[in-house]
Amino acid sequence: MDANLTGKLENIRGFSIIRSEENQILVDISDFGMDTSELICRLSEHGIEVHECGRDCIRIDAEFMNQKLIDVISSAISEWGRNLARRNIDGVLKGGIRVGRRDCEYYPCHFEGQDCTFCFCPFYPCNDTRTGGKYVESSTGKMVWSCVDCTIIHDPGVAEEILVALMALKPGRDMRSVFESVVVKHLL
Repeated sequence: MDANLTGKLENIRGFSIIRSEENQILVDISDFGMDTSELICRLSEHGIEVHECGRDCIRIDAEFMNQKLIDVISSAISEWGRNLARRNIDGVLKGGIRVGRRDCEYYPCHFEGQDCTFCFCPFYPCNDTRTGGKYVESSTGKMVWSCVDCTIIHDPGVAEEILVALMALKPGRDMRSVFESVVVKHLL
């Protein structure tokens, strides 16, 4: 099996390779955010066949261990993340401000006392390096936008302004207009 591809697979956060037979690879996904049935379903939509091996483990046959597998997993994770972000934003718009969710396993993801109204940034990827964001190489070797050094969305005053602006956004208007009118002024 291609060690480079196995390495890329192992670098996906939440994937842990279990050494197995030469013609297959087992992956423990118990620390991955998606359960096995959802992951298998998302991969099969792209023609990738994997098998469930218990509650938190998948088996990948050697014939599917190729760059397409890595690309499809990367795409499935991105799609899943976008869906989570949409649900989070919908929840925020219905429920309002969520300051400092200290019960979150990732708190603080940026700084102590951060505002967690927008756990997922509604402007991702903003592609604006003034925020501290930048492109980095992902575990699958592709370039992705990283927000690790961006804190603007978690500033309590900015988060409140963004929420108010999003709630006032007219149907059909792009959220990018909120980024331009609210976030950019705090970057200058």
